[in-house]
Amino acid sequence: MPSLGTLEERFPELFNQASINPRSRTRKVEMKVLVIGMMRTGTMSMKTALEQLGYGEVYHMTSAMKNPKDYDMWTEAFNAKFHGKGEKFTRKDWDMLLGNAGACIDVPTAAFMPELIEAYPDAKVIVSMRDPDKWYTSLMATVGRTQSLLMIKILSFLDPFFLGRFMPFLEAMKNGMWKCEYSDAKGIKESYVNFHEEVRQIVPEDKRLEYHLGDGWEPLCKFLGKDVPKGPFPFINESAEFSERVGLIEKQAMTRILNKAVPIAGLIGVASSYYFGLLPRW
Repeated sequence: MPSLGTLEERFPELFNQASINPRSRTRKVEMKVLVIGMMRTGTMSMKTALEQLGYGEVYHMTSAMKNPKDYDMWTEAFNAKFHGKGEKFTRKDWDMLLGNAGACIDVPTAAFMPELIEAYPDAKVIVSMRDPDKWYTSLMATVGRTQSLLMIKILSFLDPFFLGRFMPFLEAMKNGMWKCEYSDAKGIKESYVNFHEEVRQIVPEDKRLEYHLGDGWEPLCKFLGKDVPKGPFPFINESAEFSERVGLIEKQAMTRILNKAVPIAGLIGVASSYYFGLLPRW
């Protein structure tokens, strides 16, 4: 069954996108919650839940889609941490990238949890881990497939505004976080488990929440000191919307490319007509 609402209502991050240099930003609100929740672990549902609990903007992969220039800075972060290129990020850098957010979840922030825990020691830490086998199956049906799509790769060379930033970011993330191809199930799942174990080693058991899909409001609200909201815990079927989001990204990229190409083609046509005598010369 298709999701309700218009495309703009369901994918607001892909409409009216900004073009702000993230390094021009500073921290506006306190960072209160850090969630190590990788993609394909119900991150959009948790994001919505944290917003309902009053944490304001919750930084998520879709946050970077709202301002594609964020991807440039995230690529710098991955290159510095995992590839030894450039200076590793400090609290000042994280405040630039995440300064409007009171919480964060999903990649890319999940890849930098040790650094974020150090930068924001007062923030509460939630470990939201899914069964590795089920997680990997979902990953390969979505993210892993996207990076192999030929159309996306071709468009990335012609669309500097979004895909020209997004695809280098995905490549830096894949090579940094996983250090192997998505088809390497053993390597990917080992890295996935290790990211969570690293956080468990840093944050004592009594200082973090181990949260699983389906746990609902009670353990989350108890840990955060919040009243339990009325109504069910949000559920957003990200897998169902993933292909539609990718299709929309492709369509918007092609529209931007054509909008640039049509005027150029028109000028070439006029110049050719003039050159070959099809237009009068004054």
